[in-house]
Amino acid sequence: MSFFEKLKQNPYILSIVVLLPSILALVATSATNVCQPNIAGYFGATQYEANTVITSYIIANGIMLPTTGFLSKAIGKKMFFIYCIAIFCIGAFLCIIAPNLQALILARIIQGLGGGCILPLCQAYLLEIYPDSQKGLAMALFGVAAMFSPLFGPFFGGYLTDNYSWQWVFIINIPLCIIALILVKIFLPDDIIVKEKYNKRFDIIGFLGIAVAMGCMQVVLDKGQQFNWFDTPWICWLTGISIFSFVFFYVWELEYKYPIIDIRVFKDKNFLLGTSISSVINIILYSTLLLVPLFSQGLIGYSPSASGLAMLPRAVVCFIGLLVVGEIAKYVEARVLTTIGFLIMAASVFSLSCLNTTASIESIIIPNMVICFGVSVAFVPITALAFMTLPKNKTADAAGLHALFKNIVTAIATSVSSTFIARASQVYQNNLVGNLAHHNPVYRLKLAALQHKFAVHYPDVLAAKKASGTLYRELLQQSRLGAFYDAFLILALLAIIIIPFIYILKNKTKKASV
Repeated sequence: MSFFEKLKQNPYILSIVVLLPSILALVATSATNVCQPNIAGYFGATQYEANTVITSYIIANGIMLPTTGFLSKAIGKKMFFIYCIAIFCIGAFLCIIAPNLQALILARIIQGLGGGCILPLCQAYLLEIYPDSQKGLAMALFGVAAMFSPLFGPFFGGYLTDNYSWQWVFIINIPLCIIALILVKIFLPDDIIVKEKYNKRFDIIGFLGIAVAMGCMQVVLDKGQQFNWFDTPWICWLTGISIFSFVFFYVWELEYKYPIIDIRVFKDKNFLLGTSISSVINIILYSTLLLVPLFSQGLIGYSPSASGLAMLPRAVVCFIGLLVVGEIAKYVEARVLTTIGFLIMAASVFSLSCLNTTASIESIIIPNMVICFGVSVAFVPITALAFMTLPKNKTADAAGLHALFKNIVTAIATSVSSTFIARASQVYQNNLVGNLAHHNPVYRLKLAALQHKFAVHYPDVLAAKKASGTLYRELLQQSRLGAFYDAFLILALLAIIIIPFIYILKNKTKKASV
């Protein structure tokens, strides 16, 4: 056997081949977050209009996820992988040459259609490449794409935007996609693909059902806070349409003879419960990814670049942790390892609730690093457990459903987190505003002290207004601080509550050894 043939059979080489396009697709999800103001300024658009550049990619991703199983069987997993990378590359090129915002949004939709199925295909490939005894390592490598890439995306996008332009966020994809296409063509041999006779018709009704459901849901989550949620009639209508479409999709896929996705894989208890628990990891990871920068910028006064730099160690720890835990998973029982991961997450998120407006950068970075280490510890074994009892011919369908379920839960959690801060801040403000009353001696004392300080530089009337305004701004700040405190406590409690459910999962490897 030649050296090149040995390379083509090396599982680590094959892992790199399938991970590269997956990392590109996921970095594209979050890299545009930081260059949104630049895109808005370039096209003369508002922030809310430019935000569609992000959400259009996410919607297209979610719509394509359920088609992974069908299309990989219909045209072959390798060929489908190549098509996805090519469409993603074409979408990136169209983003570069987009003459207006509408064209850019359309290009992002095309890019999202290509990138949507890449991650579940990567997961399905890794589950086939490695034997059952190395499932933990396979899921650790998958975690590098699934967890590390979105965390690295904002730093990567910010660096390119600050030093070059926002177009470079898409330009860099072109050569990397070409390299990925060549590697997939050369190194993924057809003999690792389980080909099946597949003459089923495409389930257009089921596809339209999930497309409408995902599209309406994303619009509601994206625009809900802007238009005061259910006080707006069209938000209510879109919410109702989304819920109805999800229910219709579920029932249709169960009853239709040729469903677009085998939704019955949820009958497997390990897969259903493992996917749900894995979604909780995403809730904690992405909620803190949103809340911590909001906290550091809104309450401590960090600049966007300093806030992004403070979050970068998360990505580094996540990357290292996933690789280390992949080896540890060979020796520690999966459910125990998952429990340890959730305990670490609970403790680190709880420590974030102890932050105040004088917190140092170290007190923000260290808990975030510990959170991502806990995510690494829990993610690898729980993902392996979720797929452990499924037959290999169901992995493509299961991977698509797994990604879709987590995509929906993560989108909802992110929107709920930002809404919670806004609404909880209002509740705290209503409770605290009574303290800014003239009958409160502490308030009078603080007001008099501030008036005295301002009176050195301003007339008495202006000094009184500035003193009153300063105390009111302090009240608003304390109200937001209380909202963040509650949000972090809820996330920590969620990590604790989920632990008993871990032990309902079956451990196939352990059972076989008895």
